[in-house]
Amino acid sequence: MQIVLMRHGKPELDLDACKKEWVSPKTVGEIVKRYETAALSSDSFPPLASKAIAGSCAIALSSNLPRATLSIERLGLKDRAVIDPEFRESDLPFLEWKRPKLSFFSWALIFRLLWFFGFSQNGESIQDAKIRAQKCTATLCDAAAKHSSAVLLGHGIINRLIARELTGLGWQKVQRTSEDYWSFSIFEK
Repeated sequence: MQIVLMRHGKPELDLDACKKEWVSPKTVGEIVKRYETAALSSDSFPPLASKAIAGSCAIALSSNLPRATLSIERLGLKDRAVIDPEFRESDLPFLEWKRPKLSFFSWALIFRLLWFFGFSQNGESIQDAKIRAQKCTATLCDAAAKHSSAVLLGHGIINRLIARELTGLGWQKVQRTSEDYWSFSIFEK
């Protein structure tokens, strides 16, 4: 059996472009909300390796966020895709403060690090994300057992949590490309 965890393509709202902007914590939340609804960039297409591995899978699963569902379409997997909001990214927590202003990257890093220690204001707690990752892993394992192979078009944090769950269940990571858009990891059992 094989499970492929793939990251979506590059969204229209590229967070890398926001990294150097000086913003308030509240503005971080506004940017993240815009990111959640962003479509794919018109120039974001899957590399051949990503297209080949995704195309070799019998079933595709995806979160319901536009950047994931549109990635499914660009991979040509719409006809065998199951869209499930459980696979969405874990929301970045943030504060409603208007000051101080730091770079978007600094705030995102601070909030994600605090998230690992339990901070979840305006977002999902790490405990809830881990529970959801367990459910997602069970769904993926069932799909792989039924179809022999499955690809998930997901997101950075939730994919990492699912990868940890898969490893804990005895799945072996046999390949990992990177953490960029369209990157993937292959697990086998």
